[in-house]
Amino acid sequence: MRSFAGISITNTNFVWARVHCFVAPTEIEEKMKHNRFHFRHSNLAAVLALGVVIALAGLPGCSRQASQSSESAESEQVPANAKVYHLHGKVISVDQQNSSLTIDGDEVPGFMAAMTMPYPVKYKGDMSKAAPGDEITADIIVPQGDESPYIQNIVVVKKGNGAAPSSASTDEGPQPGESVPDFSFINQDGKRIHLASYRGQALLITFIYTRCPFPNFCPLVSRNFAKIYADTKANAELTKNMRLLSVSFDPDHDTPAVLRAYAKTFYGTTDGTPYGRWEFAVIPKDELKQVTSFFGVTITDHNGQIVHSMSTSVITPDGKIYSWREDTDWHPQDLIADATAALSPDAAQATPADMRGAGHPISGPSTN
Repeated sequence: MRSFAGISITNTNFVWARVHCFVAPTEIEEKMKHNRFHFRHSNLAAVLALGVVIALAGLPGCSRQASQSSESAESEQVPANAKVYHLHGKVISVDQQNSSLTIDGDEVPGFMAAMTMPYPVKYKGDMSKAAPGDEITADIIVPQGDESPYIQNIVVVKKGNGAAPSSASTDEGPQPGESVPDFSFINQDGKRIHLASYRGQALLITFIYTRCPFPNFCPLVSRNFAKIYADTKANAELTKNMRLLSVSFDPDHDTPAVLRAYAKTFYGTTDGTPYGRWEFAVIPKDELKQVTSFFGVTITDHNGQIVHSMSTSVITPDGKIYSWREDTDWHPQDLIADATAALSPDAAQATPADMRGAGHPISGPSTN
């Protein structure tokens, strides 16, 4: 917050001062007497103005303290009708660029299971408080409407050594070069489809559910898939050799009819039905555990609301993982670049270290 002191003098002997901190006239006069100022009545305005400046100079912390108090009050504000949950966990990593902390969090009763995920941080002051390895508490703010949840009021309860906790795992999702099992799903037409049917093409696969209420999670990933579809229309190779598959883990609700209705919401971007290159499917209930376990998707049902992690993979034409992303901070061009690389003649000979994709290397557990 920016502080300022501005002085405006009229042609009378009165001084009007707009300052960040109030200074009483008697204090000004005392400072003036202390500095042995002598003035005539006609110069009162000018000298009083100088007195204001001197008084402010004698109170260097005043503006700063007021600013800090204001910022502190701002950071404690909670939007009307927002829900507030208490978070406890350890910081895995700090992303200053995107203002987020990846936290290995304990269960949040009534909201989400224990999991590691990135949390957006609304106030910059909170970002400077924590470092990898710190044990923290914070408030999770869940606003109504389209705004995504975020954390604030971060408190470090135990300082770490600056390194991510050793318990942080890096293999809770599919690894580059790993062969993908031939899982089967039910698509938007009610037909059973198999991952093996995509052999010979690069497959972009992501996991969602159509009722997801958080705009920066499933809806964002689906919008990105729609943009990938639109952006590759003019690319003959990718139009022929790349496919997209959005898979729901909500078999009780996401029937073929619901999947078709969901797909229809993206017709404006895809310019009509996208099913030739982009299919929507749901995992059969009896196969849910095997599929989500392989792709690193964590699912918990809290009073009818599904709390889940994110998982998006690029699979090579020979059915191996090329890249896996456990978050939503990737961009459409990242996956397009991955698909292009996966289709290259050298992709089959690439080592896992080569298969890290464009922009966001594979790392760590996933999120919602």
